Amino acid sequence: MGRLSKEATIRQILVITDGCSNIGDDPIEAAARAHQRGIVVNVVGVVDKGDMGGQGRDEAMSIADAGGGMCRIVHPVDLSATAQMMTHQTMQMTLQQVVNQELLSVMGKTTEELPPAERSRVMQVVDKLEEEVALQLVVAIDMSASMKEKIPTVREAVRDLALSLQVRVGRAQVAVLSFPGQGDAPTKLIQGFAEQVDMQEMEMSLQARGGTPTGPAIDHAVELMMNERLTHRDDIDGPRRDFA
Repeated sequence: MGRLSKEATIRQILVITDGCSNIGDDPIEAAARAHQRGIVVNVVGVVDKGDMGGQGRDEAMSIADAGGGMCRIVHPVDLSATAQMMTHQTMQMTLQQVVNQELLSVMGKTTEELPPAERSRVMQVVDKLEEEVALQLVVAIDMSASMKEKIPTVREAVRDLALSLQVRVGRAQVAVLSFPGQGDAPTKLIQGFAEQVDMQEMEMSLQARGGTPTGPAIDHAVELMMNERLTHRDDIDGPRRDFA
């Protein structure tokens, strides 16, 4: 079996929220649109002194399902580790899907249908690629009024996530946006794609206020990535044929 091009790029959106969207377009539909463009949407629901409620949990899980990603409901103390785990695991999931598509095309089998020795070699390739392919990640942070007490924890979690990605062989770039934005704006871009997170900008920009426009935030994240794709035609977005 060949190998996936190291120049390929995996794209993910990580939504950090503590409740239901109540402004703008349906976030589930926004996540589905993102996934159609080859972008995985993960959701972390942050709870503290209570719970997100059934509606909040259902929405968070439905966003992740529509976006082809994962959903976890956690307390603030677990946010940092959870964000890192989800980012890395969904990279592996994306790569495994591409590998399975290639195996079906070439051999008529998926990884699970291979003999144990061959399956082991395929998984070693996937593990290696997870460290080598490029990653673009947009972290969309819910800054509605109910998130006020969680801001320091969220800020540190984003910093830790960016630092964890720097140890990879492959290039990793992180953009950060908050929702809602300033005035009537549903979102605010805190930082465009960069290899490090500007903690001073995060300190100044993360201010809790207003409602929860989750759908517009996902659409904004997609727009950021689509603008990047105008100059980078190296995406992993489904059953591509990037093997050589």
